[in-house]
Amino acid sequence: MFSQALAHRRGALQLAFQSAAELMAQRIRQLGGQAHVPSFSTSVSVMATTPAPFSGIDVAAMDRLVADLQRAGQELPEAGRRLSAELSALCLPAPSGRQVADAGVWAEEQARDLRRRLVTIRRQHDFGAASQATAGFGLFGGHAPDPVGIGQLTAAAGSGDVVALKALLDLQRAGKDATLAARLNAWWRQLDPAAQDRLIAVSPALVGGLNGLPATVRDQANRRHLADQKTATSTELERLRKSWAEVDRLIKGLELSRIGGLTGRATGVTAELERLLGSSADTEEAIEALELKMRQIAAVEKGLALGGQNGRPPALLLQLELGGPGKTAISFGDPDEADNLVAYVPGTGTTLEGFAGDANRAAVIWDQSHKFQPDKKIASIAWLGYEAPQWGATLSLTRTVANMNAAQEGAPMLAGFADGLRAAHRAASDARFTVLGHSYGSTVTGLAAQQRPGAFADQVIFVGSPGVGAVKAGDLGVGSVWVGEAPNDPVGDVGSVPLQLTGTLNDHAPYLPEVSGPLGIDPSAAEFGARQFHVEDTGDPAYTFKAHSSYWDPASVSLKNIARLVNGQFVNLDPFPKPEATRPLPAALSSVSPQPAPSGSPSSHPLPSPMPVGE
Repeated sequence: MFSQALAHRRGALQLAFQSAAELMAQRIRQLGGQAHVPSFSTSVSVMATTPAPFSGIDVAAMDRLVADLQRAGQELPEAGRRLSAELSALCLPAPSGRQVADAGVWAEEQARDLRRRLVTIRRQHDFGAASQATAGFGLFGGHAPDPVGIGQLTAAAGSGDVVALKALLDLQRAGKDATLAARLNAWWRQLDPAAQDRLIAVSPALVGGLNGLPATVRDQANRRHLADQKTATSTELERLRKSWAEVDRLIKGLELSRIGGLTGRATGVTAELERLLGSSADTEEAIEALELKMRQIAAVEKGLALGGQNGRPPALLLQLELGGPGKTAISFGDPDEADNLVAYVPGTGTTLEGFAGDANRAAVIWDQSHKFQPDKKIASIAWLGYEAPQWGATLSLTRTVANMNAAQEGAPMLAGFADGLRAAHRAASDARFTVLGHSYGSTVTGLAAQQRPGAFADQVIFVGSPGVGAVKAGDLGVGSVWVGEAPNDPVGDVGSVPLQLTGTLNDHAPYLPEVSGPLGIDPSAAEFGARQFHVEDTGDPAYTFKAHSSYWDPASVSLKNIARLVNGQFVNLDPFPKPEATRPLPAALSSVSPQPAPSGSPSSHPLPSPMPVGE
C-alpha cells in the first residue's frame, strides 16, 4: 500500500537524520564539548477517506501530496550530499547521507507517477461514478498487493510486449483475481493515445480479448482482427486448394503409371506416390480447418449485421477467437453506457459456426426490452466465451452435458467477463446488470456467480436449466434469482432426476444431495428458493425438444417476461394462469376419498413474487 510505503520512507528519513546527529554529538563530546541531540519529525499532506466529489478521492489533497513529494524530491538529494560531506569532514561514516538522498529520489519518482495518474483522473471526471472509482483504483494501483506481477506485465504490455499481453490473457482465463479487469481498465486509460493505437494495430486479437477495456476499443480491435483473419484465411485457402488440386493430379498420374507397368520400384514411383498421398491428406485437413474458420467468420458477420436493424444500435464485437469450437461475444448497445445490461450465456451444442442464431436471441431481447422501456439505454450481449459441450460427446466422461467439466472451465471466464463489464461501465451507478443462462449455460452461470459472491451480477435468470451447481438460490450470492421453465421442456427436469452417480460426476459440488441430477438440484423446485416467472406451454411434444429453444419466440410470454426482468419491471410480469375451476362432484361420489397423485408428477409452480429478494 502507498500509505505504508510512505510511512516507511518517513521513518527511515527521520532515523537517518537522528543517527547522523547522534554521531556528530558523540564526536563533539569526544573533543570536550557539549552537544544536545534534537528530535526529528517530518510532515506530509494526507488524504481523508471520506467521500469527495471524485468517488472518495480528494483531488485537492492529492495535489498537496504531489507538491510535498516534489519539494522533497528537489531538496532531499542536496540535503543528503551536504550531510555526507559534514560526516566525512568529521571522519564519521556517512550512510545517513545516502539514505536521505535515496528518500529524495523515491519522492521524485512518486510525484512524477502520481501527477500522471491525476491527469488521468481529471480526464475521466465526466465518465460516471463507476469509471471514477476505477480511475481512483489506478491512482494507487502500483502500490496495491500484486502477488502475480500484474503491474510489471501491464508496464511491459504498454510498450508493445506481446508476451506480456498473452500472460495477462492467461491470468484472465484463470479468473482468480477479481481486480484484474479494473487494473486493466485503469492501465489502458492511462496509456498515451498513440500507444493505444499501436497496440491495436500490432496485437488486435490480444487487445480485443482483454476484459475491462472500453467496449468501443474492444470492438475496434476485434473487427480489425476479424478483417485480417478473413483476408489471410481466404488467401491461404485459395493457395491450398490449388496445391491440393495439383497434388491430386500428380497422384492420379503416378497411379496410372504404376497400373500401366511403365515403371517399376526402381524408379521410386511407389515411394513418391506414398509421399504425395500423405501430403494430400495433410493439405486436405488444413483446408477443412480453414473452411471452418471461414464459416465462423461468416457467422460472426451475420450476427454483427443484426445491429442497426429495427431500430437497434450498431453491434459491438467484444471477443473473437477463431478456430476449433471458437469463442465470441456480440453486444447490441454499448454496455459501458447502458442503464439495463444483460449477458446471455448459451448451452449445449453451441459453436461459433452456428452463433448467428444466438446473436439473434440477444437482438430480440434488446428489441423487447427497448419496447418496454424506450427511454433507457439497453445493452444485450450474446456471450460464447467458453467451450460448450456438444451433443455428440454425451458418452464422454470428460467434456459432456452429463457432467460439470465444461462449466468448471467456463465459469472463471464468465466471471472475468462480468468483472470487465463492471470495470468499464460509465453510466449511472444504479444500472442493472443481468446474466441470463440457458440450458447448460445456466450451469456455467451458476458456478461463475459462486466465484464472485455479491459482485457477479444484480440478478441472474435461468431458463430451461438442468441445474446450476447449487443447493439453494442463496448459495449463488446474487440478490435476485429467477427461473423460467416451459412445462414441456424436458431439459428443465434433468435436475429432478435422482442419480446415484452424482458424487462421481459432480466433483465441483460433492455436497449436492443424491436427489439432484448430474448438474445440481432442479432450480425450478420450490425448495431451491428462486423466484419463478411464467413460460407458456408451446404445445410441442416433450420428446421433440422444441420447447427447450422456445424462450425467445416472438410475441411469446417468455420473451416478454425476460425483457421485463432485464428492465426491472417486476410488477408487470405476465402471471401464471389461474387454475381452471373444478366442477363439484356428484353427490354419489362426494364421499369417495381422492386418490393420491402418481409419483413423479410435476408440482404446481408457485406464483411469482411482485418484487425479487433485495428489491
